[in-house]
Amino acid sequence: MSDQDHQGGFFQGLILGALIGAGAYYFLTQTEQGEEVKKQIKAKSEETLDNLAELVEDFEVKGAEFRAKAKEIQVQLEEKTKGVSKEITEEAQEKLSHIEQLRERGRKASKKFFVRNGKPLTSQAN
Repeated sequence: MSDQDHQGGFFQGLILGALIGAGAYYFLTQTEQGEEVKKQIKAKSEETLDNLAELVEDFEVKGAEFRAKAKEIQVQLEEKTKGVSKEITEEAQEKLSHIEQLRERGRKASKKFFVRNGKPLTSQAN
């Protein structure tokens, strides 16, 4: 196909579109049926916009509820983690203290039992 064929088809479509548009405009503005169709379209569009406004409002309310619930859960989690963190810290300190006690007992035992010729085999003098 040549460029002239494409241009001819384009202009035919343009003219056909203009004629259909002019016919629709005449129908909607100059006939009783057209006026009735315009009223129906206007009523449906207003109804649709009202429904859309209600949906947006519902989404805003639900969003606010969701944010409040999320904040509440965040606060609860922070409180729980503070308690758990404190418990873990205390338990770790207890375990470290117990390990230190075992270590000291081991040192004493090594001095007492691991001796040669009456002298301890460990090099530390604790």
